[in-house]
Parts: sequence; C-alpha cells; structure tokens
Amino acid sequence: MMLRDEFPRPDFVREHWMCLNGEWEFDFDPEGCKSIRDGLDGDYAHVIQVPFSYQSRLSGIGSDEDCDVVWYRRKVTLKPTAKAAGGDGAGDSAGGRINGADGRILLKFGAVDHEANVWVNGMFVGNHKGGYTPFSLDITQAAAAGENTIVVQVRDDQSPDKPRGKQTWTGEPFACWYTPVTGIWQPVWIEYVPQNYLERVKITPDVEKMTASVELFTVSHGTVSCQVRMYTCEDGRETQLGTQTAVCKNGYGRMAITFGGLDVRPDRLLWSPDHPNLIWVDITVEDPQEGWDDHVTTYFGMRSIAVRDGRILLNGELLFQRLVLDQGYWEESLLTPPSGEALVKDLELIRAMGFNGLRKHQKIEDPLFYYYADKLGLLVWGELPSAYTYNDRMVEGSMNEMIHFIERDFNHPCLITWVPVNESWGVGNVRTDMVQQSYVRAMTWMIKAMDPTRLVSANDGWEQPECTDICAIHDYTYTEHTPEKFDKNWENILSFGPDKRFLFINGCHYQGQPVILSEYGGVAFAADNSGWGYMDKVRDEEGFLKRLGAVTGELISSGKFAGFCYTQLTDVQQEVNGLLTIRREPKVAVEKLRRIFGQER
Repeated sequence: MMLRDEFPRPDFVREHWMCLNGEWEFDFDPEGCKSIRDGLDGDYAHVIQVPFSYQSRLSGIGSDEDCDVVWYRRKVTLKPTAKAAGGDGAGDSAGGRINGADGRILLKFGAVDHEANVWVNGMFVGNHKGGYTPFSLDITQAAAAGENTIVVQVRDDQSPDKPRGKQTWTGEPFACWYTPVTGIWQPVWIEYVPQNYLERVKITPDVEKMTASVELFTVSHGTVSCQVRMYTCEDGRETQLGTQTAVCKNGYGRMAITFGGLDVRPDRLLWSPDHPNLIWVDITVEDPQEGWDDHVTTYFGMRSIAVRDGRILLNGELLFQRLVLDQGYWEESLLTPPSGEALVKDLELIRAMGFNGLRKHQKIEDPLFYYYADKLGLLVWGELPSAYTYNDRMVEGSMNEMIHFIERDFNHPCLITWVPVNESWGVGNVRTDMVQQSYVRAMTWMIKAMDPTRLVSANDGWEQPECTDICAIHDYTYTEHTPEKFDKNWENILSFGPDKRFLFINGCHYQGQPVILSEYGGVAFAADNSGWGYMDKVRDEEGFLKRLGAVTGELISSGKFAGFCYTQLTDVQQEVNGLLTIRREPKVAVEKLRRIFGQER
C-alpha cells in the first residue's frame, strides 16, 4: 500500500512532528448506534489506509456502500514534548499524564468529510464541520506519555445543502458528478509546540512599493516576541532580504519588510509563470520562560494581480490566461492525490500542453498541490465546492469553508482568482431572487475584505452580480461550426448571454470587466458510445484536433477575451471529455495540443 509520508504542509513547516497516515482500524456504523465506548473498546471489522477514503481502492476497502457514520481508531506512542522528543516526536517514553508544562501537542487533520468528532484515550477533544478544510485540536490534557488511543467518528450524509463539489448526492454518479468521498481524505499528523506558538501567518505583497506586510497570529499568554527573517534560495545559496522583530499582544502582531533598497534585481524577486521566484520566511516565536521557541518555515511570492481597461495585469504586465479545468479526481484514490509525484505529473503535463494555469474545479485541493504550482509557475483559480440546496445551513457551511480556504492558502502566489459560486449551483433563482443575490454579493465582498490581492469571479458562468471582477462565460455550443459566433454577436452576448442563460442578474449590466470564456470545449473523445460529454462525440484524432483548433484559435486571435479555460484535463469516471484519460495518458500527442493551446496571439 502507498503511504503518504511527506510533511503535509510544505507552506508551514515545523521540525517536531509525527505522521499518522497509514493503517487505522475502521468500521461502518450504518445505523449510527455505536457509542464512544464501542469506538474505544469494541471490535473493528476493517483496516483502512489513511488518508484514502473507504470508497477508493488505495484505502484497501474500495466499497461503494453509502454509510452516514464511520469510525476510525489508531494507537500511537507520544513523547511528552518536542523538547524531549527531538526529531519527529516518535519513540518510546515513560508512562504518565502529559501536563503541558513544557509544551503542547496538536493533532491535525488536513480534511475530513464531513463532520468529525475526536477522542483521545476516551476524552472528547473536539469536533469540526466542513469536508474540505483543515482543523487542529490541542490534545495535551487528554494525551499520555506512551501509548494513546485516538478515535474519530465521522458523519457524512447525502444532504445537498452542504458544500459537496463534484460528489453526487443521489446515490450514484451521474452526468458530471462522481463517487462521493466519506471520512478522512487528507493527511493526519501531530505537531509538538511550546506553550506560545504560531498559529497562522498572513503575508501580503505590495509589488509597487516592494514591501511585504506580515501579520502574525499566535496562541500565546500575554506578550510574545516574534522574529521574522526573509531570504531567497537559489542553487543552495541564500540571499538575505531582511530581518525584523514584532511584538504580538493578545495573539496578534504585524510588521512590514521593505525590499526596495536591496541590491537584488526585481526579476529575482517577482513571482510569475516564467519566473516562479519564492521568498522564504523563517519565523521564531520566542519563549524565554519555556526554554524553547517555536520555529516555522514558510514562503510567499511577490506578485500583483490587477484589472485595467478590460484586461488583467500580472505584475503590471498584460496577462492572457490559458487555463484548463481540473477536477482533481484519480481513478485509484478519488479526491485524494495518490502522491506528491502524481500532482507534479499533472502540473508538468498542463505546462507541456501549452497552458499557463488551471481552474481547480469544485475542490479545495491538498496543500501539496498549491506548493508545487507555486514552484512550477502555474496560475490557479481557487473554487469553493458548491452546495445544491439554498437554506441557512448552506449559507453557514459555504461561508465557513470559504473563510478557512482563504486563511489556509492566502500566501500561495499561484492563486490569483477566487470562485465562490459556479453556474448558480445552490442559488438556482439568483437572477431574480433578492435573497440569493444577497448571498452571492455577501460572499464576494467577504472575500474582498479578507483578500484584496486577488480577483473574484462571483458566479462563474452566468447570472453574475455587478461586483464581480471578471465577466465569466460558459458556452459549450461554441464549436468549430460557429467560429464567428462571438465576433458577430458580441454586443448582444454582453447584454444578454451566449445561449440560454443571462450573463448578469436582473438590474445588473456588463461594466467593462475582463471577459474570460471560463468553460468551453468539453469535447468527448471516445472510440465507442460509452461515457458522457458535451455536444457530439468525436471518434478519432483528426476530428478531436479539428474541434479544438478551430474554437481555441478564434478565442486567442479575436482580441475580445482576457483568457480561456478548456474543459477539461482528464476523463473522470463516466465523463470522457478529458485531454487525458483518467490514468493521465494523453489522447493525442502533447506537442499537437501545445500547438493549439499555446499558439501566439
């Protein structure tokens, strides 16, 4: 079995940690009648490989059974503190209760779908709702030096009023919705920290002023001192960019570091697809009374995204986005990337096919994905998974997931656009319903309040509010048979829409935003009649390339668009409109695709 044993957060690295991926005991609870006593002392029928969901083959179970409640159990040996643990915190230790005098023990989950309740040694330590975002539990008071038992109960029903993304809620895959994922589907690990430690850092670049604002969020008692050191690293050589110390009071502090006076060329500092330069940051939360400090290594990128005269600018230069829509599903592991190498392969294929980025569709991806996109220089649109029924639970759940998405991934320079709503999913009456319009506007303005450094495509595809930064159009009727469609009907399209849906909600109009055809193509290329795709299937390479070439060439040469997003990267289950098969095999030669998607404007 494959073990995901890399550090789960390469954008927030601590030295003292322990991987909890691998074998856990697992059981189904279809009636939801088990108690914590059963979970702690009872028998478990299965062994599962975390972080793969039980529906996936790599979990070792591979069942398509729908079960609303499942249980996990694992025994783990802990040392009292990182100060005592050294290394990765694993190994034997004398027994006894950990009192936290020398530090804290954090149990971390990358993502658990959908509601998790967690016990350590029979003591309840916390819960979390939300299937796509991380959570951390301080288990110091419940943990013991030596062997400990962790029990996780997960509840995940088929309700359509929670953020599901592409997970079917009907009991079986259909159209472009796929096998659901239940339970732990991103890594689990433990970190040892002192009493005062860094919880989060938010780094906001200002390219025009060549400064970076650093906000420090700590878990601390009273006032603590935080030292921040920034540097670049090229060919193993570090170039120092600055060191400052901030005082954090009541768990918060901030500072600014200026790069303008440094003897470093801007092309060594600015991040772009051609020059994916990263600035590394070492942060130390000093704790002289504790006798050891919290050290975290992170990074960010100096880059700006702006809109001017209907065009998008990256670092002040015109940016034409050549994106591909990526569902982030794998045949053997569903939503969970099977390995870091699998993510790198996808990103390298995307670049090789002539794209400069991707739209990660209906999924908050594993942090490793954003890390590799940062390093390889791929632009990314971050999209909130949709719910499909509008009510108060949908609003609360979606807002919470969006907030935590931004908090976790704010520092990634690859992310340039947020998509809170797609195609009116979950807000089906938004064109005329003031309540649903208020939700889309509220989500958009909340994102802008948390993150003024990126653009927002408020309701990607159609029925957009006036506050959207991008006029996003979805049109799968745009085929090689209608190459002049947008040229002849441009004004009418911007006033109404390209097909059957209005581009803007009632009372709102196009206001000069950059226009991006953010979904098109979807050409189903299959040798037989099996599978699903948009429009008519093609049976051979000649027909496939003809469809792709005519449409994409028109988009690039017309001068009307600020970019495009082709649907889609891979086949997924019954959907066969990928450029690659689900096994990541190109359907035609990569060089031929590059000549289409990477052609000059």
